Amino acid sequence: MNEVVEMFRPAFRILGCAIALVIGSQSEWWTCAGFGIMSGMKTSILAMSVLVGAVCSAAELFNGKDLSGWTAVADHDATGGYAASEPTWSVVDGAIRTTGTPFGYLRTKRADFTDFKLKLEYRWWRETKRPNSGVFVRLAAETGTFIPKCYENQLECKGVCSVFALGGSVLDGVAPKTPYDPADALSGIAAVPAKAPSAEKPFGEWNSLEVEAKGDEIVSRLNGVEMNRVKGVKNPKGAIALQSEGGAVEFRNIVVE
Repeated sequence: MNEVVEMFRPAFRILGCAIALVIGSQSEWWTCAGFGIMSGMKTSILAMSVLVGAVCSAAELFNGKDLSGWTAVADHDATGGYAASEPTWSVVDGAIRTTGTPFGYLRTKRADFTDFKLKLEYRWWRETKRPNSGVFVRLAAETGTFIPKCYENQLECKGVCSVFALGGSVLDGVAPKTPYDPADALSGIAAVPAKAPSAEKPFGEWNSLEVEAKGDEIVSRLNGVEMNRVKGVKNPKGAIALQSEGGAVEFRNIVVE
């Protein structure tokens, strides 16, 4: 499906522009014609224009083939207590795969995402001792550790869709457990637990995740269920990243709107 959409994306863009021009330049003609068939055609074209616009407004962050547009950051001193024969990050059957070791993250080279809706699918592809991962948004800076300055949507099974302010990030009204120390990757974390029971599917099945960032708010939805809504976000923009932290996870259909 991704390959088909990508193949016709340029045509969609051209068609969308052409439709907009036709509707704009012919609006008076439509009105004067007064024929029902013309009115019906106008309605159909308007509907098509909306559909094309929706397709074109969504940007695929992952092409399904390689890691173009992404950069990996790793802390080789943090392994989660196990090793893997495979590379930390790879592309397998149209999905980004991580072994979860060593700890780190795969971030977009683009670092100016402000308000957006991130949609992706993920699943656990192999059991590990500590299945943990996450999705980072508003990643504002690297810190020299496996934890950047960002906001994390947690994927660990016990706390899926909890939201964490990491690496010195701030959440108004939420006090961190400890003061932030740049030398300690796990210090200064402000946490907001998920507000709904886990909607995650059984091990090995694909889950649909949506993380929406708008102004100072982050909303997390898992398989159509709103799991969390957090206000007080301070980082105005940043990159998007996938986390390697002990869990063997696959990600696919990564789109930002």
